[in-house]
Amino acid sequence: MAYVPPSLPVNQSCWPALGAMIDSGKRIWETPFGVTNASFPCSADRISGPLATADHTYTINHSLNKNIIPIGGGVIVSDPLDAPTTNGVPSIMANVQKYLPLGANRNPQFILLEFVNIGEGFRAVDMPNGLA
Repeated sequence: MAYVPPSLPVNQSCWPALGAMIDSGKRIWETPFGVTNASFPCSADRISGPLATADHTYTINHSLNKNIIPIGGGVIVSDPLDAPTTNGVPSIMANVQKYLPLGANRNPQFILLEFVNIGEGFRAVDMPNGLA
């Protein structure tokens, strides 16, 4: 039941509203990855095709991980101990601000968090949406 665009590539202005996707039973998915740097370095990832970076719908993955076995490829796991800071307003909003130039000064369409019950994630996500 994933959302499948009617044609490719899809300009960010052509995406249906989230409510319309929910009503149709469609969803969006994101591939996982692990950031271990608490400064959340900024770069566009997993994009391709003829659209400019600014024309893509974008998601900020704002979850901090730890490499618990730093040998070879390591073992990356979620970091619940730093979640109060990671999910704090200053950390999330700093990450949003970093991506504005890549997103044509538009806020991200989605902000992905882990441990949403820890910290101020909901309040921080409300801010770029004008709800806080």
